[in-house]
Amino acid sequence: MGNPSDLISLVVFSKPRALAFKNALQANGINASLVEVDAPDPDGLHPQHVFVSPDSLSRALKILESGDFAPVSLLKMTGMGNNLLIPVDFSPSSILAVRAGFALARKFDVEPIVMHCLDDLRFDPNRYSPRDFAKNFSKDLAKDLAKELAKDFAKDHDKVDPRLLALASQRLDEFKEHVAGLQASGDLPDVHFSTALLRGVPEEVIIEYAKQNKPVMVVMATRGIDRKESDLVGSVTAEVIDACRVPVYSIPDNYSFTGIEGIKNILFFCTLSNVDIVLARALMRTFDYPDCRVFLVPVSDRPIHSAGTKLDELAAYFNNAFPAARFFAFPRSSRRFEDDMLRLIDDNNIHLIIVPNKKASAISRFFRPTLAHRFIFERDIPLLVFPV
Repeated sequence: MGNPSDLISLVVFSKPRALAFKNALQANGINASLVEVDAPDPDGLHPQHVFVSPDSLSRALKILESGDFAPVSLLKMTGMGNNLLIPVDFSPSSILAVRAGFALARKFDVEPIVMHCLDDLRFDPNRYSPRDFAKNFSKDLAKDLAKELAKDFAKDHDKVDPRLLALASQRLDEFKEHVAGLQASGDLPDVHFSTALLRGVPEEVIIEYAKQNKPVMVVMATRGIDRKESDLVGSVTAEVIDACRVPVYSIPDNYSFTGIEGIKNILFFCTLSNVDIVLARALMRTFDYPDCRVFLVPVSDRPIHSAGTKLDELAAYFNNAFPAARFFAFPRSSRRFEDDMLRLIDDNNIHLIIVPNKKASAISRFFRPTLAHRFIFERDIPLLVFPV
């Protein structure tokens, strides 16, 4: 069935939700039509376009964004809060995470939360050497105090000496002042932000915070490729990606972040299901339908002959739906999936990799790494992981 003439496709929903949204529009005096998505639908969800007239578009958008009919979105799913979480450890890469997180927070109109986790078990005194500790301690004395406190807390993890909390709190205050100074100079987006100091193992704290507060995204800096191998199993970012049920954006500290407007070449791993359509539409809406190139790659590296046909169909559908962007099916030129994939990355200057990721156990990750882990440890490219 063709598109209704002189109408605009507002959103794509599953059939039951599309019907409910259509009823809501009509209850508000807005005529709407449904047209089934002309694309592969292996899950049998029968996704539907919801069409409205151009003169009712602004009113329809208000109803759509009211909350009751918010679309399944890459960045703001139903039930999510109005904040974006940026964990920091005060390393130089922390500012990179803040830079990316603030840019995204401004784009999505949410408040960034800069959070630090005080970890007694892996306490690093060099991380807590403030410029002026209580105005009476030199940096060397502050380090000595930190070492002394760390030894004490190793004996009793349930108690926290107020001096250690003061040390971490002052370091976070200094970081906050530094960020505010960068904002004042125009080097960082001028968005209102908050800070939080929590205690515990960082990956566990981040995962629990995301579970309780449901930020629209977690933005983290990860180590560059030259320093990742030694931290393979214990990577905080990798642990968060596996267990966190909100999108995670990881950016390597060797990457030069120039803003989300600079994202022009995207590698998009596809599940060859209705999820691909939902995520692609959300991606395009979120980034204002950008002029970009998107390369569609199947998640599975198994030799499925039909995958190429499905990718071609998806690329054709997306090129028709989003004329400002260009979608390409993954080209296979050899028998090794990974070789072709890495060649595509290197030849096309990929700026962002999008990966749908299922929760994996530590054992399965160690012996059979997920796609997200493979890219964290093999390429210095920002990674947006969406839980499915």
